[in-house]
Amino acid sequence: MENTKSIIVDNLIAFIAVFLSSILMINLSGFDVQVGSYLYLPIGAKILVFLIFGKHVLPGVMFSCVFCGVVLFSSWGGNFVWGAAGAILGAITPIASIWILEYFKVANYSQLEKINFRHILFLIFFTSILHAISRFIIYAKSSVFSINPVDFLTHYLVGDMLGGIVVIWIVLKILPFVVSTVRA
Repeated sequence: MENTKSIIVDNLIAFIAVFLSSILMINLSGFDVQVGSYLYLPIGAKILVFLIFGKHVLPGVMFSCVFCGVVLFSSWGGNFVWGAAGAILGAITPIASIWILEYFKVANYSQLEKINFRHILFLIFFTSILHAISRFIIYAKSSVFSINPVDFLTHYLVGDMLGGIVVIWIVLKILPFVVSTVRA
């Protein structure tokens, strides 16, 4: 029973983290499906919740991605099916990146306190590449969106990398300093 409560709470935290990062992203830099955002904060939130809680928060992340697409992005301009497919791929990409990097022994993300920050940076870059390519394939196949491949991939790559670095840097480096200062 306690384990079920823990999983539900972890998924709720994951949902809230992705949702709040999406709201913050929209208010800071805006978002357009066809071009993305130069500060895509949700990718950092997704990576972080997977690093902290593990793969069991995938349902919370997926639900938040689809929910944000419907509520915040107006169902991706009325293209719910393609938008939802892109959102689900966006939720799966960080966990797939972690799995691939661990499988090829590039890094071990199972013990958070022993992770080198450079490995987290590499995870952000690798996830950004997979995320941009997967979104490009989904949206190009849809024939609903009119996308320019160079603009699309450039914006998504830059936005994912910057957003991932900003979120993870704030949470891992700045937040502990602020909390320790407030407690003192």
